Amino acid sequence: MFGKSVKVSPAISSEAKGLYGSLKSYGGFDTIGNPVMRRLGRRIINSGWRQTLEEIDFPYSMSAITLGGVEGLQCKSPASDRAGPVILYIHAGAFVCGSPEDNASAALPQCELAGAEVYAVRYSLAPEFPFPRGLEDVRNFYCALRSHVGNGRRIVIMGDSAGANIALSSMVQWRNNGIALPDCAVLISGCLDGTASSDTMITMQRHDPLIRIRGGNSLKSIFGYYANGTPVSDWRISPIYADLSGLPPMMLQVGSRETLLGDSARLSEKARTSGVNATLRVLDGMFHMFHLHWSMPEAKSVHQDIANFIATARVQAA
Repeated sequence: MFGKSVKVSPAISSEAKGLYGSLKSYGGFDTIGNPVMRRLGRRIINSGWRQTLEEIDFPYSMSAITLGGVEGLQCKSPASDRAGPVILYIHAGAFVCGSPEDNASAALPQCELAGAEVYAVRYSLAPEFPFPRGLEDVRNFYCALRSHVGNGRRIVIMGDSAGANIALSSMVQWRNNGIALPDCAVLISGCLDGTASSDTMITMQRHDPLIRIRGGNSLKSIFGYYANGTPVSDWRISPIYADLSGLPPMMLQVGSRETLLGDSARLSEKARTSGVNATLRVLDGMFHMFHLHWSMPEAKSVHQDIANFIATARVQAA
């Protein structure tokens, strides 16, 4: 536990201050190689994320769907528009945990705010199914999704943490292989560099309430399980090193208390110099995955920003 005595910004909401007292670190992920500890860790982390669904205060539905031979989850609310945007959501979980159901609160607000239908892909997890299996699952699901929703629907790719990594890597691969790209991308708290080279890996490691970096060793360990022998500096593993030219507009969101802050900052700058329209929003005092907590005003604010961005990107792409 991060501890109730930690100093937090007086500018954050009372709801956020209350959450700080109950946040529990994800740990170092050093025991992922042990099957028993891996199952236990997944159960604990996934359960915590699933509890955030209790904060959703509008009606919604979730139903299983299979596209391209890959399982997923279709999410709607009464506000979802059959002619509205379609969101391909790729969940967080350090490549080793999480699921469409457990992480659904990350994308559900877009059903209500953007009139979207959300399709969350159940990609294969490491270390049982390391790189490139997850990327292949996402590609197959995405290609089938485009056929499923038909022409005229705008498609948004959205990912958080490791899901943002997979989303960015996927777009670069699709561009290289001539696969039609989404109309825009939303990347939240992106975990984009397996070499742990961002400055905030050093400056924020004592201030991040959720991710224990330990000089980057914990992050490198996780990427090692995912990469399965592929160098972590390879852009397919660490897409911060990819050629970003020709990618669609991006919205990047991250909290100021994240060790991963530097990854988003670097991506924003690289996108700009590559001719890609990228908007970076850093939320003061916010922690990793804060957007899951719909009860916080800060989460409502960033989700409204996402909805506005999707609407603007649709107009530009139309």
